[in-house]
Amino acid sequence: MKKNNHPYFGILTTEGKNAPITGNFELFRDLSRKLAEKGRTVVVLTLSSLKNNKINGGYIFYEKKNSWAYVSNIGTPTVVYNRIPYRKDEQTEQFQAFSSWCKNKRIPMFNCSFFKKWDIYSILHKDAKLKKHLPFTEKVQSKEQLEQRIKDFRSLYLKPNDGSKGNGIFVLSINDNDSFQLKGHGQIYGSTFFQNIWDRKITPLLEKREYIIQQKKDLLQQNERTYDYRVLVHHVKNNWIVSGIGIRQSKRNGITTHVLKGGNLLEVDQVTNEKDLEYIRLLARRTGKVLERAFRPGAVKEFSMDIGKTVDNRFFIFDVNSKPMKFDEPDIYEKGLNHLVEIFLEYDTKRA
Repeated sequence: MKKNNHPYFGILTTEGKNAPITGNFELFRDLSRKLAEKGRTVVVLTLSSLKNNKINGGYIFYEKKNSWAYVSNIGTPTVVYNRIPYRKDEQTEQFQAFSSWCKNKRIPMFNCSFFKKWDIYSILHKDAKLKKHLPFTEKVQSKEQLEQRIKDFRSLYLKPNDGSKGNGIFVLSINDNDSFQLKGHGQIYGSTFFQNIWDRKITPLLEKREYIIQQKKDLLQQNERTYDYRVLVHHVKNNWIVSGIGIRQSKRNGITTHVLKGGNLLEVDQVTNEKDLEYIRLLARRTGKVLERAFRPGAVKEFSMDIGKTVDNRFFIFDVNSKPMKFDEPDIYEKGLNHLVEIFLEYDTKRA
């Protein structure tokens, strides 16, 4: 086995079903390359790397072989970047043990965990400036509550509290003939009676997961398809910096703008202007400062946001995600990578 006793940066992921590691390999590789240019080493760790109160080994990317190789006896990392890809793995005793070990060893871990939608709404809602940019939101608690809310707003999102990537999202609405409709990705269920919707469709959802209600807003459209802004944000040198703003458009009659659900990219200059972009940056920086106060110091170093602009020219924050997916815009992805490199190097300076 190869050995590495030099200081290194850790990226935490999990083991795959048929592989020793899983996760965003492109991100891991690109960070490894960029930090190697700075004379630093990246080691990809899993929860199983921690045994007998020490890190036994991890995986290093070797450029010449274009592959990952296991190294042992690597000591303790300078910092750990949490990129565990699945929520269920953060709910294990193994993850809690790893987090406790980092805390006891005074090893900082950033991207401390996945966000839950209700938690983030509750945090942002306490800020007077951000509060007006949040759509009405509640946890789903009863049939009576949900029936009243749909009558109040006519159209609502139902979102899993622990959801991501647009999975599990539905739109509940009242049609012009006062019938009810529940629309998901590729499926529609309608009924004259709300009780039918509740019993046959919503109750089975709630038996599996906790859901929130989020008021659906009338967003701006292009070619009869709504679009919103995806914002990538990093905390560099004590400042919140917007690494980039992309635009995602829903498919025709789609319920979300996620590319994985049939959405597509729009060029920023097709639909927006610098004044709007600057306002979005302002919201993003404010959000970063509020999150920074709400979590332990250093816990949040990056996030992405979904922000929409309505037909009456108001901006609303719909989602904040702690582990951003890869941005398809090369310039945004590259800028985000460079900001992550700066974040890692800051920890290296602190250690020295």
